[in-house]
Amino acid sequence: MDTTGHHFIIESYGCSESRLNSGEWLEKEMSNIVNQVGMNKLSSHFHPFYPEGVTGVIVLSTSHFSIHTWPEKKYAALDLYTCGDTSTDRLWKAIETFTEQIGAQFTQVYYVPRGNKTHSDPILRKQWTSQNKDNRLTTQMEHLQMIKPNQSNEWDIIQLKEILSGEHHVHYQGKSPFQDIFIVEANDLRLYLDYELQFSSIDERYYHEALVHPAMSWNDKRERVLILGGGDGLALREVLKYPDVQQVELVDIDPVVLEAARTVPALTKQNNRAFFDSRVTVHVKDANAFIEKCQKQYDVIIIDFPDPVDEVIAELYTKELFEKIARRLSKTGTLVCQSNSTEDTPIVFWSIAKTMEAAGLFTLPYERIVPSFGIWGFHLAAHQPLKEKMFYVPVPHQALPDPVTKLFQLTNRAQRTEPYAVVHTKKQSQLHDIYQKEIRNLNR
Repeated sequence: MDTTGHHFIIESYGCSESRLNSGEWLEKEMSNIVNQVGMNKLSSHFHPFYPEGVTGVIVLSTSHFSIHTWPEKKYAALDLYTCGDTSTDRLWKAIETFTEQIGAQFTQVYYVPRGNKTHSDPILRKQWTSQNKDNRLTTQMEHLQMIKPNQSNEWDIIQLKEILSGEHHVHYQGKSPFQDIFIVEANDLRLYLDYELQFSSIDERYYHEALVHPAMSWNDKRERVLILGGGDGLALREVLKYPDVQQVELVDIDPVVLEAARTVPALTKQNNRAFFDSRVTVHVKDANAFIEKCQKQYDVIIIDFPDPVDEVIAELYTKELFEKIARRLSKTGTLVCQSNSTEDTPIVFWSIAKTMEAAGLFTLPYERIVPSFGIWGFHLAAHQPLKEKMFYVPVPHQALPDPVTKLFQLTNRAQRTEPYAVVHTKKQSQLHDIYQKEIRNLNR
């Protein structure tokens, strides 16, 4: 008997409440999907809950197709497993069709090949459904990636599980279309996204002050500032210390993180209620999409993107995007980009610089020890050559070295890997592969 099969774990957001609350409709449409794919239905049972919600299962000769709905949350969780030789293309199409039928605006699908003697990594696929100008539904199945076993930091996962299982205070626990979100307090305040530590209140200023103040203090002109990423508001907090800043625009794709940064008291205290400053405008948008349409010029641009752990996030570090960002930087402006650990991922660090230079910018590297993360790297950039100089940070700070120019004294190990750097482009997308290779080498 053939043991191979296909297992799909599906989460759909922004669905039609009425359809999620109708067991009869769900049973009919899910049965239609089963027939279209050519699977054999043995039986089914759909149970409605009061006042809302349905749980249902269709038993197949090759396994099952099940659903549980939360109409009030516009959310549905589905599980489809079938063994045998059913075409994966037909199964993907069936999932796309059904999620459109329930009105899902965003769907996340985890696909796991089952029964293979050789191990296969799971695959994550994300799907957006929207209306085009003719009011027709269009679906984009994008961002296909392999989920590697070491993609999350194992130590972060262990620590978070310890905190959640103990008597520590959980300020926020939730999920967005993009990630799992935890704001927890042990002896310190911590933000975890997808089980990876983003900051600890004990030492986050080492990172955020180093990210923000060199770019903000390098030149005197800083009236208009753009922050790409940084939805927790901590980089924004540092920018707002400058009284001559007139306008700050912050772009982040995750509305749930942004809402938490405005409403979770522990986090608003940490970011000094930065999002309530009248100088701040927030854009809930993908950075690439924002830059594509932006026509403004900025005196300072701060890039606080996540690490390029996969091909999707690595798209934020391409030559093509840096070229677009550079066009939004004023002639005398300064840009900074967080560039990963010079200690753990030095080739990634230098590749980001080389890619920025290929986009027409001049760069100057620097690094800072952040106790929770190790030695962290940054690249200052501008339209003119940058030479190390003495400069003064005119606002209060707690974690910068004295003098600030010590930031620009790189370790020998970081400098030795510079010759291995690559230019990361859409056609030659390799930054995520380099990142994963360097992380794997750490675990040996």
